[in-house]
Amino acid sequence: MHPINRHGPSSRSTSLWTEERFIFDMKFLIRLLAAVRFLSSALLGIVLAMTGQHVLANEVIAALNKQERIAHFRDATDKLMKQLHSRKGPGLAVWLEVDGETVYNNWGGMAQRDKQIPIDSNTAFELASASKPLTAAAAMQLVEAGMLGLDDTAIKWLPELPPQWSKITVRQLLTQSAGVPDYMNQINSARLKELDGLTNQQLLKKWRDSPVLNFEPGSKVEYSNSNYVLLAEIIARACGSSYGECLRKHMFEPLGMTHTRVDSEQPVQDESLALNYAATVRTKGIQLKTEGPTGIYSSLGDMAIWLRAYRDGKVVNQRNAQTMAMPGMGMAAFENGEKYGMGWVLAADDTPAGAYSHPGQKDGYRTLIRGNPTHKVNYIILSNGGDFVQPMTEEVQNQIQELFEPAP
Repeated sequence: MHPINRHGPSSRSTSLWTEERFIFDMKFLIRLLAAVRFLSSALLGIVLAMTGQHVLANEVIAALNKQERIAHFRDATDKLMKQLHSRKGPGLAVWLEVDGETVYNNWGGMAQRDKQIPIDSNTAFELASASKPLTAAAAMQLVEAGMLGLDDTAIKWLPELPPQWSKITVRQLLTQSAGVPDYMNQINSARLKELDGLTNQQLLKKWRDSPVLNFEPGSKVEYSNSNYVLLAEIIARACGSSYGECLRKHMFEPLGMTHTRVDSEQPVQDESLALNYAATVRTKGIQLKTEGPTGIYSSLGDMAIWLRAYRDGKVVNQRNAQTMAMPGMGMAAFENGEKYGMGWVLAADDTPAGAYSHPGQKDGYRTLIRGNPTHKVNYIILSNGGDFVQPMTEEVQNQIQELFEPAP
């Protein structure tokens, strides 16, 4: 899931009189919008429909106060949820916090279609790659406790790794600069079968037999799920327990996240699982068992607890949270120029204390967690509907960006 692109200015009429009249009419409508507050949402639609000019949307939105923006978002998103509810298919869950206040917390659609189990606040979704911030935070908790060092080599904790990997550090794994090939790259039908049932331990064995790196550790940035498999195994060794048990004892239980677990852990009591497309536990016909980059199941309510706690310095301290939200290296990690911190995808520019987020996609599971300290906005989007629900997830994200994270 990627942020919605904002379009540039559309062409205007070459007639000076028409342009001036158009601008005058728009200014009048904007003033009217500001004056008649209780009609803000309706007038916003009227203005945009009359003008057809997306470029002026920001001016119209700027005339709305905070409560009007919230009301507009609630109304628009509630309509989407009602549509999902009426379809009786896979769905969507959304949580939004503005200025420290939860202003939206709702869901629609089915967690399990055959059993007619609807999605609710406690429904557990596969977070997919949105598991990475939690894995990174678990590593940083061990750093804070003096049980792990950012500059420790991976081979110190995993001596079975090939000697060619002796220079790889924990910091490089966190910042996607280690050079380990991504086991999830170039997946075709034959490769997909190879991934069925694949575990972290099987990957470690494979890497011992095939130790080639994509580049010298620390020389480049390249997004790789393999880095976070290694982190999960290092966390387990440093913690003296399994990766799942470590997260449960040191993160989930202390925060009261009672509907969150790692895939290999036993289901929590009264667990309601959002199935892939509301139909199956398998993704693309397989069950991938690797953990660290993916493999965490969590609910909307629990992820809201986690994101607030992270913001408040209760997952890792504020200094380390800031370190995690800064680019590990100055180079882009993705083709669109976005960079990578420690478990967070960051904007292409080097904005200090800017927004941090992580999307996830694993067949029908589409997820996004995002914090924006500049605009004091946090939000979570969880879906089990894949491309069937994707237009709605994009619409929700677009609304949040336009209303609460306006571009400079």
